[in-house]
Amino acid sequence: MSESDFSKLTPMMQQFYSIKKEYPDCILFFRMGDFYEMFDNDAKTASKILGIALTNRNKSSDNSPPMCGIPYHSYQTYLNKLLNAGFKVAICEQLEDPSKVKGIVKRGVVRVVTPGTIIEDETLSNSNFNFLVAVSKARDFYYAAIADISTGDLFLFNSKELSEIINKFRPKEIIGEIDNLNGINLPFFKIERVYHYKSMLIGITDYFSGSSLKSVGITEDEYVKPVFYLLSYLKEMLIDVKLKKPTVFLSDRQMYLDAIAQKTLELFESTSGRKDATLFNVLNKCSTPMGERLLAVYLMSPTNDLNEIDIRLNIVEYFLYNKEKRVNIKELLKGVYDLERILTRLNAKKGTPRDLSWLTSSLAPLTDIKKMLKGTNNPFIDDLFDNFDDLSDICEFLKKAVADEPPVSIDKGGTIKDGFVKEIDELRFLRKNSRVELAKIESEEKEATGINNLKIKFNKVFGYYLEVPKSQIKNVPEYFERRQTLVNAERYITPRLKELEEKILTAEDRLIELEKEVFEEIVAKIVEQSERIRYVSNLLGRIDTLISFADVAESNRYVRPTVNDSDVIKIIDGRHPVIEKFLDEPFVPNDVFLNNNESRLMIITGPNMAGKSTYIRTVALISIMAHIGSFVPAKNAEVGFIDRIFTRIGASDNLSQGESTFMVEMVETGNILNNATGNSLVILDEIGRGTSTFDGVSIAWAISEYLLNRVKAKTLFATHYHELSDIPLANHGAKNLTIEVKEWKNEIIFLRKIIEGSTDRSYGIYVAKLAGLPQEIIQRSDEILKQLEKNEFGLDGLPKLARKTKKEQQIVQPMLIFEENEALEELRKVDVNSITPLEALNILAKLKELAGE
Repeated sequence: MSESDFSKLTPMMQQFYSIKKEYPDCILFFRMGDFYEMFDNDAKTASKILGIALTNRNKSSDNSPPMCGIPYHSYQTYLNKLLNAGFKVAICEQLEDPSKVKGIVKRGVVRVVTPGTIIEDETLSNSNFNFLVAVSKARDFYYAAIADISTGDLFLFNSKELSEIINKFRPKEIIGEIDNLNGINLPFFKIERVYHYKSMLIGITDYFSGSSLKSVGITEDEYVKPVFYLLSYLKEMLIDVKLKKPTVFLSDRQMYLDAIAQKTLELFESTSGRKDATLFNVLNKCSTPMGERLLAVYLMSPTNDLNEIDIRLNIVEYFLYNKEKRVNIKELLKGVYDLERILTRLNAKKGTPRDLSWLTSSLAPLTDIKKMLKGTNNPFIDDLFDNFDDLSDICEFLKKAVADEPPVSIDKGGTIKDGFVKEIDELRFLRKNSRVELAKIESEEKEATGINNLKIKFNKVFGYYLEVPKSQIKNVPEYFERRQTLVNAERYITPRLKELEEKILTAEDRLIELEKEVFEEIVAKIVEQSERIRYVSNLLGRIDTLISFADVAESNRYVRPTVNDSDVIKIIDGRHPVIEKFLDEPFVPNDVFLNNNESRLMIITGPNMAGKSTYIRTVALISIMAHIGSFVPAKNAEVGFIDRIFTRIGASDNLSQGESTFMVEMVETGNILNNATGNSLVILDEIGRGTSTFDGVSIAWAISEYLLNRVKAKTLFATHYHELSDIPLANHGAKNLTIEVKEWKNEIIFLRKIIEGSTDRSYGIYVAKLAGLPQEIIQRSDEILKQLEKNEFGLDGLPKLARKTKKEQQIVQPMLIFEENEALEELRKVDVNSITPLEALNILAKLKELAGE
């Protein structure tokens, strides 16, 4: 916009464009009275997304920019729609009281809201984190700081692939110094500015009040950039939050689950489309948001700390067998709101009266919870909750200070409880009882002056006044101040009436202003106690999650696993924790035994749809559950040390990056082969199926031997390549397993029981029949299969199923194809020097029969 065009604008529009210039990549919510208005291109964009009408401020002018508006008191719904569409929104407020200002009101942006910086309760899910990720690249690795601003959680993680970070943490927004997201569809803010290492170091240690990186939890210098980028971005977005010290997600004491394992094992999202068909959903019987999010952290990063696992299992066991106490504590926990997010909003000065009310309700049951936890006589619970702070002083303070049912906004009044501040009580009394006070003054003045027909009246010009008839003027005392003379009366005021009038007329404004002041003082006192509240919040989340494990163990018949540092995975009657919840019939349990010696590779063959994939997933899920301290679906389970779980399951492609299904399969398999160790658990399903049969078998065989003999990882390999069942014949440490099948009256029954041995049939044609393919196709498939299984080839070198009709046949040179088949084997047995002519004819007839002629 040119200077001349700018000068022609109204002062208000000049103010809008000046502020908009500072936030060009944001939609500007420009506060005007009871509305947030949007103008020009912002209005055009927002009106389409929000479904609201465009209009013009000055309809008679062609130069008037388009505009649209939303009510400021219900802006959150509209804001969410814009954030979900990937936009940033700058909130521009009136910084002065319009009633006290002549001319244009001063305005300014008080906060920039982005998809990754939301802290408002209405927008957030209890169980889901709302992650903002900051990334930098050092050598071949991406280093990431992953924060949920609303809870204060901060995690550190690194990976060779940016997509691994994105897929594992599923952030809402990403910032960093990287050039692009390589097809990842996320709001992205690129860091352009170069910072000096020393200034970043000072910024981080100052923020976390630490003396060094190690003291604040940062283990590698490479994390300095992403953490600093994150803190700088929050400052730029004008959001003042206090993050927790960072937690490293790739420590030696954690089992590593990459994004592929997290996805294929359906820990958080189901490929079936059913939201409840996940391990998280099965285990989530939590009563608090803190418990739900801690469960998510447990599943993202199972622990390898045997002492920690033992503590969790002991607490779960206690609550499993002490149901009454479990139920009572659970009921008390239901009254606890999201302490972490409430605290974040209060720290960021974005809290509401409802936040204080929810905080009061959340702290109220802590005394009873403390008593119940102290009364367990369980050493593991006692050690954990020895320093449990019931925050009773904070609770009592809030009960005295905050109304039981405060309004949504502090602007409405009614937040501060009666009796907490004397002046507020007086103002409320005046507002409610002004007539009583006026009647009292009137009565007292009548008695003092003897003027019985004296009246207190009111008008907009003079306010409150005493009216005295002309006949009684001689009795008017000196402290009456004349204001107006009428024909039949005189009007007066007194210092006392004037003082009351001022209080009455300003009571409403003063009351709201004073409540705001007191509210801010209360919030400040609560914020001072943030560390105490956060500590208790963490403990409540922990006990909530473990009680949830006990609930699930009871309802689903889970048992306590043995978790140790051995190389053994031994499961008796293991069941898939998710699938068994959705079956109309009992789940068929199975056993597994793996170690790093004679049983480290299991080749599992068997029919389609018989349960091979379910079996190998069951082993992985039970291993994860054991390592998060949960009981497991089995009759008995021993799970040794597992550093990583890798999976390669199912078919998918990445066409946007030019990667076919087979390429994706090989890339994911390569990742396993390069990163698995002898302590890893590897789950493979149908490796090599994305290419030709001979290629696929060869690759699958080589991969199996590599995992068995070079990596020596514990591996479960489900496959349709029956040829792989020969691997155990030539390799120590490999065994064959298969799915038991029963054939009865030309029907196939899948018993879903894993037994030792192998199979040479996949029963794919039978599955096709079950799927309803036409009978003609089923019959022809069966014929072709029999021909292929016999290796029936013609003299032209082609299988008979590929022969053309006589009309289509082309002349080909006769040639003999010497294949390893039955006819060739019979021919080798012939001793041409000793057979009779009759025997030769019989042999020839047999060879013709074997050749299918």
